[in-house]
Parts: sequence; structure tokens; C-alpha cells
Amino acid sequence: MNNRFKARISFFAYIALLFTLDNYYSFMIFNLFLAFAALELSFLLPLFKSHKKRNMLVSFVFFIVFILLSPNVFYVVTDLIHLNFFSFDYMEGLHVNEWWNFFVLISGVFIALFFYIVMIKEIQLLLINTKWNKLILLVFMLLGGLGIYIGRFLRFHSIHLFTEPLSLLKQVLDSLNGNSLLFILWMSVLQFIVYWFFVDSKRNEA
Repeated sequence: MNNRFKARISFFAYIALLFTLDNYYSFMIFNLFLAFAALELSFLLPLFKSHKKRNMLVSFVFFIVFILLSPNVFYVVTDLIHLNFFSFDYMEGLHVNEWWNFFVLISGVFIALFFYIVMIKEIQLLLINTKWNKLILLVFMLLGGLGIYIGRFLRFHSIHLFTEPLSLLKQVLDSLNGNSLLFILWMSVLQFIVYWFFVDSKRNEA
């Protein structure tokens, strides 16, 4: 079973679980849908790698849309903060409802991490003959960290990049400080760790 098929099966199975079984994390439907949309776009990247002048504009627009949507994949990892819905006080015994919801949320995060790994592999394949491929990946991760910050703290969604770009840009610039830059750096480092463990070709060949 290839990664593309695994991603689709896991996405639709997880969404079905959220729709049919009782849980506290219905917001994961939307968040994982956005992550899945970015992943599906990554599979189309080779089709839009064009060197013909008449196709350059279409390719440029597609890559911009992909870059704008891509932070949604790793953003799901930050949904772990919603474990605070429950106390998880093991001294009071086993509360099955708490651990069921733990299972639901962690499963969604694992699926998103799988999406991220597959997406990065698709990008790496696209850049395989590019001189600055590692630098481009690092910039991609930094942009991802910025996108996660915008979504988590400024509460902008991807659609706002098209409907309210000036308002978004102003709020981002106004909010940047030492703490926000640290958060962006940490999210970028986490992405790099996932890349280094699961994607880096030299490591996999060792």
C-alpha cells in the first residue's frame, strides 16, 4: 500500500470516527481536512513544475497556494494543547472517557505527522536536482512555523490570506516580538526533527 493510499484511508477513517462516535474534538474535522488538502496539493507539485513561459504564471500561482496551505499540516500538532480539556488525574483512577478522547486526539496528530512526512518527501523529490534544496526546505519550515503562529495566536485561517491579506500582514508585523519569534523557531525546529528522523535520505541510507 503506497503512502498516498494510506493517507486517504487514514483521513476518511478518522473523519468517519469523529462524525459517528462521541468525542470532544470535532474541530479536528476541519483542521485535518486542511492538512489533507495541502497533502493532496503536494502530490500535484511535479505537474506544475514547468519551464515553459506560457505555463509559468499557472505554476507560480499553484506553488503560492500550496505554500500558503502547507502550514496547516504541522499545525495539527499544536492541537495537543486541547488535552487540557481533561485533568488526567491517575490518582483518582482510570476514567475511560478521558483516555478515549486522548486516543482520538493523538490519533489525529499521528495522522497529521504522517501527512507531513509524506508531504516533505514529495517536496524533496521535486527539489532532488536543485542546488539549494536543503536551504529551500529550511525556508519552507520557517514559513511553516510562521504560518502555525498566525493560525494559533492570531486566529487567521488560510482563506484570510486571500480575503484579508493587508489586515493579516499588519497584525503579523505588529505582533512579532521575542516570544513570537521563539515560538516560530521552536515550530521550525520540530519540523526539522521530524524531517531528520523520517525523511533525510542520507540518514535513511546509513
